[in-house]
Amino acid sequence: MRIQPAASVAPWLAALALAAAGLLCAPSAAQTASAPAPPEPRQPVLETPWFRFYSNFDFNLFDAVLTSATARRDEQPDPFHGDCFTKLVQEERSAWDSAVGYYSQTVAATGDFSRERYIVRSRLAGDSPQLDDDDRRDLALSLLFLEAASRAYRACGWPDQDATNRRWIAELQGRLERHADAIGRRLEEVYATKWRHLPIDVDVVGTAGWSGADTVAFSSAPTHTQVSSRNPGYQGPNALEMIFHEASHELMTPNNGPTAQLLATAAAEAGVGVDRNLWHALLFITAGDVTRSTLEKAGEGPYVPVAEEVLHRAWEPLYQPLVTHWLPYVRGKAERRKAAHDLVVAIGTPK
Repeated sequence: MRIQPAASVAPWLAALALAAAGLLCAPSAAQTASAPAPPEPRQPVLETPWFRFYSNFDFNLFDAVLTSATARRDEQPDPFHGDCFTKLVQEERSAWDSAVGYYSQTVAATGDFSRERYIVRSRLAGDSPQLDDDDRRDLALSLLFLEAASRAYRACGWPDQDATNRRWIAELQGRLERHADAIGRRLEEVYATKWRHLPIDVDVVGTAGWSGADTVAFSSAPTHTQVSSRNPGYQGPNALEMIFHEASHELMTPNNGPTAQLLATAAAEAGVGVDRNLWHALLFITAGDVTRSTLEKAGEGPYVPVAEEVLHRAWEPLYQPLVTHWLPYVRGKAERRKAAHDLVVAIGTPK
């Protein structure tokens, strides 16, 4: 689905937001804007052999506007409208509200991995995707509204969010130093493939969508993860599991990775179909168990993986077959092809 922001709502919203922010240079700015050049290289807060962590103003602004726009779509109060916001000058409040209004009808109205979100995210991360004329217009407008909202966010949201992000990164750093090599190398062995892009870029933000984290592959930049520093499920040792869960999307791709091919071959040989969520459930339980084992071997257990709660809540029918047939392979007690065969037979339906 392509949003058409240049239609009914966009011109007056664009004019209001850009004028409020002092950005409107000509009456046709919203209609003739083209995508700006990629931003200057960003400076990470922490870089390890495995991950490069950022607490970036622009990415957090994008996350905050999307969060408020989603709340507006759900007819909920804007979470940004606190005491600080009420003390801003009218122009700054209007610019924020106009940006949220625009995003609520365009970018936030699409799915997590829509083209509308992807082009903004890739631009902020320093990627240069191929854009058609509609993409360039949509991207330019999205970035202009972010710029319009930036004064309010810098005054009322950014100082606290940046501090929260940096605390989250600092707490995770020690666990990465102790355990990243063991977890990362074991995941390579389990998935029978090498990491393609290290270190993986991670933008730490406030919300990161409904799930608290997600990962995309860009055309010319490294694999990119965004993760919430405020989500209760991503704190403490859970953060270690989930950062490697997100990274594992690079190893366990749904369509053409070695493990996806393994499952497809096993299903074809057994004459059964494969649940469309199996690859993701398998990713969850694998990252969770490798993290659990690593922590407990280091004397930092017992640890209950996030995967336990997620699988019971979202994919209960897949849980026991994965425990019975896949985890023995992850733990080095079963052969890979047999584990895949037994797993798809246990959960598959005859074609």
